[in-house]
Amino acid sequence: MNNAGIIEGYFGTPWSMDNRMSYASFMNECGLRFFIYAPKNDPNLRKKWDEPWADDYINGLSNLADTFHRHGIEFGIGFTPAGDASDISAKPQILTERCRNIVGCLPLDYFVLLFDDLVNNDRDRLAYHQLKITDLVLDATDSVKRHIVCPSYYSFDPVLEKVFGAMPRNYWNEYASSLDPRVDIFWTGEKVCSSGYSSDHLVRVADIFKRRPFLWDNYPVNDGKKMADYLYLEPYRDRGSFLDELTSGHAVNPMREPAACKIVLATLAFAYKDSPLDASSHEYWRIAEKVLGKDVCELLKVHWEVFVHCGRSSIEPGERGRLAEKYRSCGTAQGREIADYLDGRYEFDPACLTG
Repeated sequence: MNNAGIIEGYFGTPWSMDNRMSYASFMNECGLRFFIYAPKNDPNLRKKWDEPWADDYINGLSNLADTFHRHGIEFGIGFTPAGDASDISAKPQILTERCRNIVGCLPLDYFVLLFDDLVNNDRDRLAYHQLKITDLVLDATDSVKRHIVCPSYYSFDPVLEKVFGAMPRNYWNEYASSLDPRVDIFWTGEKVCSSGYSSDHLVRVADIFKRRPFLWDNYPVNDGKKMADYLYLEPYRDRGSFLDELTSGHAVNPMREPAACKIVLATLAFAYKDSPLDASSHEYWRIAEKVLGKDVCELLKVHWEVFVHCGRSSIEPGERGRLAEKYRSCGTAQGREIADYLDGRYEFDPACLTG
């Protein structure tokens, strides 16, 4: 696992800062190398991208970055200049100043520019406008070690054209051929939420982008309308050591339930060793107990199949309430998290258009 990490890039209520802080030592133990802060519902990075940040917001992210750095984890942010690309490219001074301010107040290893999940009007010249934006951002953040961009069309999945309109002709070629070769490009795979990756697919994408793709892996994220009903706790499969050779990195988009998500993330290293875990294995449940604590883990063993394959809506409402109370009575944050899942507190965010 040469360069695998986490991108907090889901829709819905973001994690608490304490939850993020808890990931620093966990990631170090699991061999995960970077954390990119990019929740879709943080207006400072998206809807209000052109507005100055409050001091307490800056201090919170600075403390988070310092925590990760103390544990040997690189830190970055995902920046989305939301709005029509043609309008934004016509505001070079605002964009440049904002980016310079960001890198001036945060100790960043990654600066990630995101064009995903935005509606644009002038699609025929989408690559042209996005390249202008990209060049401005790169110039303003040249002190940052590593840059990644996410194009508007980041998968072969037809759902992207269904939601955002037809991809402009030659969009990928026009954008990638003019992009600085040092900049990585995010790619989610055959689907927006791909079940796995193959060597043939990644070679094909590298040929399109003239560089190895940087995977944005949407497993186990569960922010979509259907996905929000489930806890995705299956260990990683269909990912292996070949990813180190055929990609420039691997960013995992996590579940909105941060504690339960650690179980899955801890299995990624086994997949990279070409020995993926089985959910029935002793090692899997050893990880689960370490993450959740013994009492919550014992309850999860009973309900795992329902949470993972049937979803909370398959449980009769009265029974959901009784189960939630069982988990809550464990008296731990991990138990409360699963109780909250059962109570429907991790609701679907309709802003997630591709879910």
